[in-house]
Amino acid sequence: MRDLSSGALTSGVPPAYALLLQEALEGSTLDRLAGRNLSTFFAPVREVKRGTLGNAIVSTLPLEDPRAIALPRERQRRTAAIASVRVSGEAMFIVSVHLENRGAWWQFGPLDEAARGRQAQALVDALPASAHGIVGGDLNTWLGPAEPAWRTLLARFPDTPARTRFDTTFRDRSVLDHLFFDVADGWTVTREVLSDAYGSDHRPVLGQLFLDPTRADTPFRPD
Repeated sequence: MRDLSSGALTSGVPPAYALLLQEALEGSTLDRLAGRNLSTFFAPVREVKRGTLGNAIVSTLPLEDPRAIALPRERQRRTAAIASVRVSGEAMFIVSVHLENRGAWWQFGPLDEAARGRQAQALVDALPASAHGIVGGDLNTWLGPAEPAWRTLLARFPDTPARTRFDTTFRDRSVLDHLFFDVADGWTVTREVLSDAYGSDHRPVLGQLFLDPTRADTPFRPD
C-alpha cells in the first residue's frame, strides 16, 4: 500500500488508485486501511478460524453501487465484489474475484477447468453488457491460456494487454492472477507482475490507465 501511494511502483504519485484483494480478512485487513480517506467494500465468502474471508475493493475514488455477485458453487462458496467508479468523468466498474481452486473430490481436482469456466461465464453474464470496466483477481488458471475462464474473460475484456511467458504470479511457474480491461476510446493500458510479493505466496499484478500515452499523469491505477 505504501509503495503504491508513494509512487514507488509507478512513474509518480498516482492521483487515484484501487486495490483488488482476494482472501482478505474482514476487519483485520480493512481496519489497517481505515482513516486514510479510502472507500472500501468487502464481499464475504467463507468463515475460517480467524474470521471471515472475502474479496475486497479499496479505492481512493468513491465506490458507487457496491454489491456482491454470487458465482456457481463448485466446491466452496464463491462471490465477486463489484463497484462503480468515475474516472475523469468516465463511469466504469471494477471487480475483485477469486475462482475455484479445485473441483470436488469426485471430479478432477485442480484440473477441473470446467468449474472455473462456469464461474467466469456467470460473472461475465452478471456484468453490465455495454459498460467499460476492469476485472482482477486469482483465477486459479492452472492449465494456462487454454482454460475456459481465461478465454471467457479475454473475450469480454478486449483491451487486456498480452502476457508473456515470464509473467508467472505463483511460485515462478503458474499464471494464476490476472487483470482484464475493457476501456473507452482514448485510453491506453499497461500491466506488469511485480517482483515483490509483499509477504504473499502470489505476486501482485499492477495495471495502469492513461488517457494519453504521452502524459505522465495517470487518472487511475488498479492493482
